[in-house]
Amino acid sequence: MTKVRGKKTDSRIKLTDNLIKYALSEKEDKPEWQQFNSGLIPLKSTIRDSEVVGFLVARASTQKVSFRYDYRLNGKRKNITLGHFPDITTVQARLIAKSHALQVATGKDPAKDKKTARAEVKNTLQNYLDHDYALHMRSRAIQAEKYLKIISNGFPELLKLPLTEISKTDLVKWVQSQTELHNQNTKGYASATIIQRHGALKSLMSHAIRNGVIESNPFDRLDKLEFTTTTETTQQQAKRTYLTIEQQQAFLKSVDAYDEKLNACSKNSQAQNTATVDNASFASHHKPMILILYYMGLRMGDVVSLEWSHVIDTPFTCNITKVLEKTRRKIKKPFVMPMPEPVRTALKEWRKQQGNPATGLVFPNPINGGRVGNSPLRTCWVWIKKDAEFHDDLQLYTLRHNFISWLIMNNVPLPVIAGMVGHTSTDMINRNYGHLIAGATTDASKGFAEMLEKHA
Repeated sequence: MTKVRGKKTDSRIKLTDNLIKYALSEKEDKPEWQQFNSGLIPLKSTIRDSEVVGFLVARASTQKVSFRYDYRLNGKRKNITLGHFPDITTVQARLIAKSHALQVATGKDPAKDKKTARAEVKNTLQNYLDHDYALHMRSRAIQAEKYLKIISNGFPELLKLPLTEISKTDLVKWVQSQTELHNQNTKGYASATIIQRHGALKSLMSHAIRNGVIESNPFDRLDKLEFTTTTETTQQQAKRTYLTIEQQQAFLKSVDAYDEKLNACSKNSQAQNTATVDNASFASHHKPMILILYYMGLRMGDVVSLEWSHVIDTPFTCNITKVLEKTRRKIKKPFVMPMPEPVRTALKEWRKQQGNPATGLVFPNPINGGRVGNSPLRTCWVWIKKDAEFHDDLQLYTLRHNFISWLIMNNVPLPVIAGMVGHTSTDMINRNYGHLIAGATTDASKGFAEMLEKHA
């Protein structure tokens, strides 16, 4: 039954947020909703839902539009307020009404715990983060807890707000405060960190849209988040360093030395360790794993998740084909990354040492056979840095930077490099390795001029 301008009709319709907004306006441009023109403007006017018996929306006061559920229990007619529009959406309110209908069907009275019921429907950012989005992320992302913490730690002032009330203004204020701290060189507010926080909450909001919790993403109305600080760009470029030829030679010698060190320790304890394999090519996973990082520039996440089914080694082709961990939620297509001979040889020997498995992880946890942690080379890397006389601050990720840098300096086309390191475009390489590209361009120009002179 619908009350429109004080008149009652028997019409019911599936309630939606758009219908409610239309009924609250004075618009008359939708013929299919003609009977609901200004339908929620008069006080105490209602529109009942056709999907759930007893579910309705009512103009409770000049300031409030409420969702209600009407029911009968033990011969008595009762009703309960589910929440206010737009604090909660029609989809949410209908789900709550269905839950109450089940309670009534079993003889329970949902109005007895009205305070609790109201608290549950207040879908704040914190509540959505802890429940719906956490469930979604834990089913899809390996580092789900990391991304959930990025949101909870990065937006403390927004956590208590209902999702429907988070506006462009709130986000603009957040960006301004983050930018101010960034400009003051405050620790924890690097541009990449702020962009990561920004992207994490934007993804949550997109998920809320797909779930029907909100109708639009306030991020869509924001300007693109960009940072152009020259000082920070220089600092980032400094981190993306590369190793000289001499340093790389020292590095490879230290990798061998570390493996020999572990092998010597293993032989000393062989009598007590029945799992030790005689004449094994490698003392542990460290050497083959670090050779993949060095010769292919892969991220650690792609190495620890590498499976034998990803390793394609035939007389016709030799590559690693897998969906990359960092982008696997967005890019489902596997990347094909050529496997150089040192890696091919190392993996052949490692596979033989592992009993020639056809499937499973390439580097399984020796204790439970599952995936190893994300820092399986921490101790190894500390030892190698000291042995090769690298500075203490050098990160293992430098091996990826080194791989990309030397390809650039050898004038390998950027699209080729992008494909080799798992990028769909050359944007990142242009942005982060532009200083090397400029040098390579100069060398290429000189080389071209010399070529012409030789043939003059």
